[in-house]
Amino acid sequence: MPGCEDVTVSEIMVSLSEYPYVYDDDTLKDAIIVLKRHRMREGIDWHRSVLVFSRTQKVQGEERLVGILTIRDVLNAIRKNKALSENRELLAMGWAYFYRRDPLLESMVVKVGSAVRPLVKAYAQAEDSVTKAIEVMMAQKVNLVPVFRNKRVVGIVRAIDILDHVSGMLISDGGVPADGLTGGDSGRDRGSWSALWSAAVPAPGS
Repeated sequence: MPGCEDVTVSEIMVSLSEYPYVYDDDTLKDAIIVLKRHRMREGIDWHRSVLVFSRTQKVQGEERLVGILTIRDVLNAIRKNKALSENRELLAMGWAYFYRRDPLLESMVVKVGSAVRPLVKAYAQAEDSVTKAIEVMMAQKVNLVPVFRNKRVVGIVRAIDILDHVSGMLISDGGVPADGLTGGDSGRDRGSWSALWSAAVPAPGS
């Protein structure tokens, strides 16, 4: 089985058509509904984020990807809702206001565009190696990155996709039996697997 240097990001990514999305002018309520709908698939933990596109900005005739909205971003947006921050009593309560129905409902009208995290340098090219994607994830402290071909987004690669690829490599090489127990001579690659595991563990702000 090809290693991380030989396999490209496009070979292990989730295609764009399979990933949930919203628009930057949608509300947090819209985003939460989409997140909940795609949270599980056939009883398996699936997506914890949605892509955010612009209806007005275009790239090569297609809607531009402006960022990725995670569950944490949604919670942060609720907490930082300007309408709530104007109420000193609620502000003093901190996270306690999550249990108050009215303030929570007020925050549902916040636009996704004000909560989404910009892409900055957290992205990969379709022909990048898996190792390159790992480096980007670790440097940017994220668990997933959009994948571009030229300037068009074509998919998403997640840390779990990379981990699945690595586990397949180990099983194929006899390093890890199918039951998950350590076996074989995997010491030669221990450093690489440690780096991969670090990329798969949730990082602050992801």
